[in-house]
Amino acid sequence: MIEPKSLIIPHLEAQKTCYVAYSGGVDSTVLLYEVGEAAKDLKCNVVAIHINHEYSKNSKRWEKHCESFCKNYGFEFKKFSFNSNTLKGSSLESLMREERYKIFEKVLKKDEILFMGHHLDDQIETLFFRMLRGSGLKGSSSIPMKRGLGNGFLVRPFLKLAKYDLIEIAKNKKLKYVEDDSNDDIKFDRNYLRKEVLTKISERWPNYRKSFSKYIDNHKTSYEFLRETSTQELKNILDGENIRLDKLKEYESNYQKILILNWLELKKCKLPNSQVLDELTNTFLNANKSSQPKFIWGSKEKGNYVCLRIKKGILFKESNL
Repeated sequence: MIEPKSLIIPHLEAQKTCYVAYSGGVDSTVLLYEVGEAAKDLKCNVVAIHINHEYSKNSKRWEKHCESFCKNYGFEFKKFSFNSNTLKGSSLESLMREERYKIFEKVLKKDEILFMGHHLDDQIETLFFRMLRGSGLKGSSSIPMKRGLGNGFLVRPFLKLAKYDLIEIAKNKKLKYVEDDSNDDIKFDRNYLRKEVLTKISERWPNYRKSFSKYIDNHKTSYEFLRETSTQELKNILDGENIRLDKLKEYESNYQKILILNWLELKKCKLPNSQVLDELTNTFLNANKSSQPKFIWGSKEKGNYVCLRIKKGILFKESNL
């Protein structure tokens, strides 16, 4: 097994503050402990961020456990809460995740790092979800190890470690952690996938994690190559920062979509799913020269609202919404 500390040290900067998303479960407990060990060498300040969703009757007990753990190991402890019962939407799982990330973004200052305990099993679960949604190469690359988050960065150093690896580390180092009873609730999609689907796959193919890990790595390599080549090609169809439709129409339809996605990603827009991408491509590429169509997706409330418009043969993102 890979030494966890070696996965963390490359992301630390001497005498800088770093944060750990700490729920009290085995994943985040091992992560917090190992970040603490790695931070000693570089004299980094480690701050644990605990978010109480007020979803379970045990939420307050878990919060107290986390505070006690941090006190025992000398970590600074910051706690936040929100009432998940007040969240409105089709997926409570997604809504709670969005609320957590809003809190993380508010905490992080410029270039600061938040570590999260996602592991190989999380990678595989995410891959399944994205495949079910018809994701392309980027989606099949699953969870990125590092990405921007607010003013700072989110880092997931354990993506090559399986859940059982983390349980073994916790056992060997006598780390106490809590068991979230909501993890048994299969009304949550991720729990259903984990308990009902992947359990069956594991019975038939015990080494499936290794195979899926290779699959994800291969897709990441393909995606990075395609992204690099399409970025170079994108330069041929741009007018300033916007797309010339006459130039875009010179490409085959699937590559047109790749170029549009690349352009949207460079503009840091919420990327459309495959169905929305088909709709917007048809809207713009079949538009009359004299028309000025627009296409909208996303949500203003969630801050991912995107409006594209054509004017005089130029495709651009409208900023004044």
